[in-house]
Order: sequence, then C-alpha cells, then structure tokens
Amino acid sequence: MLKERSGIQPEPELICIEEPVPSGHLLRKIDKTIDFSFIHRKVEHLYCAHNGRPPVDPVMLFKMLFIGYLFGIRSERRLEQEIKVNMAYRWFLGPGLRGKVPDHSTISRNRQDRFAGTGVYQEIFDEIVLQTMKRKLVEGKTLYSDSTHLKAGANKNKYEKQPVGKSTRSCLAELDEAVGQDRAEHGEKPLKPQAEEPELKETKVSTTGPDSGYMVRDGKPKGFFYLDHRTVDAKHSLITDAG
Repeated sequence: MLKERSGIQPEPELICIEEPVPSGHLLRKIDKTIDFSFIHRKVEHLYCAHNGRPPVDPVMLFKMLFIGYLFGIRSERRLEQEIKVNMAYRWFLGPGLRGKVPDHSTISRNRQDRFAGTGVYQEIFDEIVLQTMKRKLVEGKTLYSDSTHLKAGANKNKYEKQPVGKSTRSCLAELDEAVGQDRAEHGEKPLKPQAEEPELKETKVSTTGPDSGYMVRDGKPKGFFYLDHRTVDAKHSLITDAG
C-alpha cells in the first residue's frame, strides 16, 4: 500500500561518526597509513608562542587542502561547504558532527600569508613520501614522469610586456671549458673567447597571476598557464615529486 512520507523527523538521533564512513573509504586508508602529526613540528615556528588567539589546528588546515586536491574541489569556499555535509571529510579532519569547520577565508589567509614564501609545503610533501617509502608503498624501481599546462585563473588581457635576454652562453660554457682543457693537454693555445650578444625578446607577464607564463602553441589556446609536472612510482601510482 502506497503511503505518503511524512516530513523530516525532528527527534534527535544518537550516532557515532565512525558508522557512516565505509571501511574501505580512501580517507580511512590514508589515515591508517600516514601520521600527520608531524605537521605541528614543521609549522610551529610560523606561529607566535606567547600571545594571540588560539589558531585553527594547522593539521586540519593542511588536511582540508589535501581533501580538496584528492576529490577535485578547486574552490576553497566550496571545500568548506562540502566538508560541512560530508561525514567522511568530517571524520578525517576530526571536528565531529557538531564541531565548527574552519571558514574558507581562514584557509586562504594562512595559505597566502602565514605559509607563503616558506618551504613548508615541500617539507610536508617530502615527509609523506618518506612515510610511504617506509611502509613499502613506494619501490623506486619504475618511475613515470610527465608534464602538462594548467590554465591559470588570470585575465589574459591584463599583463605587462617585459624584455628578456636569451643567451646560449650558459649552455656552451661547459663545452668551452672542455675544449680549453683538451687544447692545453696537447700544447695548443686556448681559443680566443668570442663575445655573444644576447637575443632580446619581450614576454607577457600577468598582473593578476605573475607566476604563470603566457603560452603560444599551435593547436593550443593562447593565455596564461602554469607548467605542472609529476613523477609517479609505478607500484601504487603514488606521486613522489611534483612541481
């Protein structure tokens, strides 16, 4: 007999956050394999030890960025909203069902101010790779490297033209030195060095994304891009280097 469903039940329910998260969930596997507590040691020098309000746990901040990367959530605002409603994300981060999720602006502020210009991101990445090596998840026998261009969130019409000097002298310096040594060993006089005029060119530098580069390639859209490369270990397809 077909019956209409009543509205959402207002009665409180007692539930453990462990229950809704599947035993085989990716975040469970990561949590079992990687000890993220080392992050505190890596970033403690970036916080004031004597005054100020208690900060958001840095382990939680980096785990939030980790979730965003793993599950393709590129917006920090959307990342905040997804964590609020996703049981697995909450379980992985640790705030429980009622705990407050850090505001997206907190992630941005720490990423752009506190951690900017430091090597902490690379240090955390390297430590995670070392932990996977200790657990025999990375062999180092077969590695795959590849690179691609990632579109930058920069306005292609907002840029400044800057001159750049391009010279092959740095590439030929070692060859010139080897030739000089060979001639000296055979009792010959060194060759007279030849001055090389650099080839002057202009390049576009974005005013909204200065770390990106302007790409002009046949069959590719013109605009500002980042060059992204990855090295992956073949055993479990774990990234061991990125840049």
